[in-house]
Amino acid sequence: MNTKKLVNLSNQYPRLTVRTLATLMAIGENEGCSVSELSQFMGVNEKNVATTIRRLEEGRAGNPGDKLIRVKQYPDDKRFKLIYLTAKARRILQKL
Repeated sequence: MNTKKLVNLSNQYPRLTVRTLATLMAIGENEGCSVSELSQFMGVNEKNVATTIRRLEEGRAGNPGDKLIRVKQYPDDKRFKLIYLTAKARRILQKL
């Protein structure tokens, strides 16, 4: 991962921190992963990943979010959520 490119992209999208962009990249490399799997992949605390995911998630309870990811419930266990990038996130990451 090129940190300089992440910083430049973060400057273009002020709401996206370097950490948030790194999270998006990790999701892109692990489409359909859970928060737990993503935190293990990134080597980051699960609570921190969950907070970032909430911010990126498509609209919830009156908060439209950034519409950069979508979260689907696992069919067999509603507590288990799978994370995917949206087309908007893919367009942003193509600039890296």
